[in-house]
Amino acid sequence: MKKYAILFAMKDEAESLIKELSAKLIKDDYFEIYQKDNIYIAISKVGLINATSCFTYVNQKFAIDCFINAGLVGTFSSDLNLLEPVIIKQSYLGNADARGFGYQLGQIPGMKAYYLSDEKLLNSFKSFKQVDICSSDIFINSQEKVDQIITPISNSISVFDMECFGFYQAAYIFKKPIIALKVVSDHINNGSNEEQFNQILKQGSLKISELILEIIKK
Repeated sequence: MKKYAILFAMKDEAESLIKELSAKLIKDDYFEIYQKDNIYIAISKVGLINATSCFTYVNQKFAIDCFINAGLVGTFSSDLNLLEPVIIKQSYLGNADARGFGYQLGQIPGMKAYYLSDEKLLNSFKSFKQVDICSSDIFINSQEKVDQIITPISNSISVFDMECFGFYQAAYIFKKPIIALKVVSDHINNGSNEEQFNQILKQGSLKISELILEIIKK
């Protein structure tokens, strides 16, 4: 039976899925990991390094076949609505600059400029809107930060978070299929992003749980 790992940054985002599956806590040394049969739910904590470390740990410990990064994202796009689900197509990094050595903005030396979701997985979810994401260790909460951090990297980017790129780079290194399912939690033009995020967190968690359960059943 194929093993799935659902990767979240925060337990609050995963709470509904954990409850719905009646998943049991099996690890709690640094990363919280829950299990229900062939489904593993891992909480990486916030940030790129935590994301990469968590992916590496889960992959080596449980020999996962397929990874899904799930969680909430912010946006600055007028084409996206709050609580709208999206699938990530390309994942970019927002806090790297080695252009002096001939690399693209956001590209780590010796690595790719961006990472793609697994093509087979991507083709399985054509009903979802596909978007590009930028991840950084900076909480994006203003148009000024969008203009400084995201826009110079690629004009295709429409959502942002603090973990996705870390998961994707690890998946690339370990040659594992990955896709990201995100739900829009906050919009740059709707006031305080922090307040929006906190207000929508519970609804977002429920939405993510519904969508993940649909995916797993396919």
